[in-house]
Amino acid sequence: MKLPPTAFWTWFRGFAERLPKDDVPNDLQDELLSQLHCFDDRLYFLLSTNAVPHELIITAEGNADAFSSADKLVDAAPTLVGWQFLALKPAMGFVFQHTDGEISLDVSALWFMPTNSSDDPPQLGVIIGFPDADFVLENQSVDTAYTILETGIGERSCMSDIQRVTVDDLPDDPESHGYIPLPQLADYIAFHKRRYKVE
Repeated sequence: MKLPPTAFWTWFRGFAERLPKDDVPNDLQDELLSQLHCFDDRLYFLLSTNAVPHELIITAEGNADAFSSADKLVDAAPTLVGWQFLALKPAMGFVFQHTDGEISLDVSALWFMPTNSSDDPPQLGVIIGFPDADFVLENQSVDTAYTILETGIGERSCMSDIQRVTVDDLPDDPESHGYIPLPQLADYIAFHKRRYKVE
C-alpha cells in the first residue's frame, strides 16, 4: 500500500527534529528516501539543512510522468517553521560552473540553437554548443546537457518545454551560425510558446 501524503508529512515532522544542522549523514538520507518511496518510488529528493530556511526539493529526476505526484506531495506539505518545500528542481539560471569528472564548463559561456520539426513546429528542440563536444561525449553523454538545462530553467520546463536535446561543437562565430547565448534560453522558450500558442 502506498503511503498517503499526510502520512509522509506526519513522519517528516519527527524526522526533521532529528536532522543535524550541518551535513545530513547517509543513514538519515536513506531513511528519507525509503519513506518517500513508500509514497511514490519514482520520486527522489534534494535536502539542504546548512541554511535557513532548510529546503526539501521533491524531484522526479526528469520523469515527467511523476511530476503530478511530486506536486501532490508538496501541495499537502504542512507549514514547518524554518522549512521550505518545493516540487521539482527550480530554475537557477545559467551562471554557474558545471564540473563532473574531467569536464569543467563555464555554463554562462555556452550557446544553444533552437530547432523545429517541419512535421510538428511547436515541438522545440535545442542543440547545445560545447567548445569541445567530442570531449564531453567521450567523458559523459548528452545527459550533461540535460543536467545543465535542468539546473538553468528548472526540471519542469526542461522536460515539458523541450522535446529534443543534442550537442555539437560550438563554432568560432556562434551567432552567425544561428546560435543564441544559453542564458537567453528561458526567454526564447517563452517566445516560442507565444508564437505557437503552446500552453
